[in-house]
Amino acid sequence: MLLKIEIQNYLSFYNSSTFDMFPNLKRTTFPNHVYNEDIPLLKQAVIYGANGSGKSNLLRAIDFIKDFATKRVFLSEELITKSKFRLISLEKSEPIRISIEFKTESNYYIYSISLNIKNIIEELYSSGIGKADNVLIYKRNDNEIIFEKSSSDEINNATTKLLENNPYSSILALNEEFPIIDDKNVKIAFKWFNEKLKTLHLTRILPSLIDLMSRNEPLLKFANQIFDKIGLGIKSLEIRSENLNELLNSNFEDATRIKELMLKKTAEPWSGITKMNFEKVLFTIVKEKNEQFLKRFVFKQSGFDEFIGNMEIEDQSDGTVKLLNLIPALYDAINREIVICIDEIENSIHPTLITSLVEYYSNSKTKGQLIFTTHETELLNQQKYMRPDEVWFTEKHKGDTKLYSLNDFKEHNTINIKNGYLEGRYGGIPFIGS
Repeated sequence: MLLKIEIQNYLSFYNSSTFDMFPNLKRTTFPNHVYNEDIPLLKQAVIYGANGSGKSNLLRAIDFIKDFATKRVFLSEELITKSKFRLISLEKSEPIRISIEFKTESNYYIYSISLNIKNIIEELYSSGIGKADNVLIYKRNDNEIIFEKSSSDEINNATTKLLENNPYSSILALNEEFPIIDDKNVKIAFKWFNEKLKTLHLTRILPSLIDLMSRNEPLLKFANQIFDKIGLGIKSLEIRSENLNELLNSNFEDATRIKELMLKKTAEPWSGITKMNFEKVLFTIVKEKNEQFLKRFVFKQSGFDEFIGNMEIEDQSDGTVKLLNLIPALYDAINREIVICIDEIENSIHPTLITSLVEYYSNSKTKGQLIFTTHETELLNQQKYMRPDEVWFTEKHKGDTKLYSLNDFKEHNTINIKNGYLEGRYGGIPFIGS
């Protein structure tokens, strides 16, 4: 679970900005939107802002620290230079600083990085969550490392050697590939970044979507619940699986194309084949029990006189396809203790569908957190969808992104937040002309 993230000198964030998932406990609306454990945490948050105001950069910062923590080959001098706030003279340029506080496996951690071309600082603490002092697990400064627990000279020397050979890699990523540090907290922290923190951009299509749903029956059932809930005329979504050899010997229209794709794969380990068309996954070929199967979506849709027709994914709108790609992330946020971050959740999706999806998630018994950016103002209805402490805004001043919460405005729970936002009362909207 995400508690908070602090960002400084990264992309459009020059001055330090903090985003958190702490609820205002004085607010009594939507109590089901709050996890009441050791520290109360919100289950969702939304970020508004004009185009170019930096709201997507918040999610990029989450991506950045995740990639640094989990990928041994990620950071470089060029990436550090490009990722810094660049609307300032080089003489005044500060390091990139990102700090994230999170909960996983009943433990609380703070992971911080400070990055310059000639200086990499990385720290991992066991968080006292404001009730006790934070306890250092390790602090790394370039090739030097300090452990809270005493370690042998052999481990210290091996770690130093690793850092000398991989100066732009994180301790978390290096230790996962070369397990040297005997501290379970290091592995737990890596696992959270690697498995429990995910970002999704709806401009990206998930090629493995058909195979993913065919192997996960509860996920396919969940997809059908969503389609039934939002009323697209889709009675059910099914996955048709056909033996590839039998299909290729028939008059299947894509038989020639499939053979060409398979010839290109002969020199590579078998990893399956997916055919895309205009960002739609038409079919996937997978190997199961030494046989190859072609799998594709079949949409059972309502017609005249209660007729139910079989429709292909090519017959579906871009919005339906984007919604389909969103479903696995929503499923994870409901069923797993995982943080899902989605940029521009409304991409090609009708506003009514977005509000229905958010309402579905809000009213579900969930385990994870959902954080997303949007321009859809209907969600600002605090009587129906979102608490004020779940709403954040971004606004730029001289190129620097300012990040702040609607909760800062202390609005009464009867106020029409949507109208106030569109009138500019809270900022976070574009300025056009004078």
